[in-house]
Amino acid sequence: MTGFLILLYIVLYFVICGAFFQLAKKAGRDDIAWCAFIPILNTILQLKLIKVSAWWILIGLVPIANLVFSIIMQIKLLNAFGKNGAYVLFAIFLAPVYMILWMVWGYSSQTTYQLYEPPVPPGPHASF
Repeated sequence: MTGFLILLYIVLYFVICGAFFQLAKKAGRDDIAWCAFIPILNTILQLKLIKVSAWWILIGLVPIANLVFSIIMQIKLLNAFGKNGAYVLFAIFLAPVYMILWMVWGYSSQTTYQLYEPPVPPGPHASF
């Protein structure tokens, strides 16, 4: 029975990591999408997807601040993919449902990344 649970955990881990790999590719971050499969780097990948510094991971070491910043990070991540920030309530109260939602969004072709860089305005020498 223990062997089955370990195997189930490994399969679920790779399915969830695969979903975040797909989300990184949708965000145009093919260069670091492989980070989704490495435990600490997948958090850094999520921070890069919401365009904040990877130094935020150090906030995870501060006892109360880590909860607050984890919620803020998840809301920003949801907004980056066009989802309502209220979905973070699933993360707080129903974590398995939240992970299933991320898997669905990761493998769905309808999920789009919405935090693209704004276009640079033309300089004084640009021609119209």
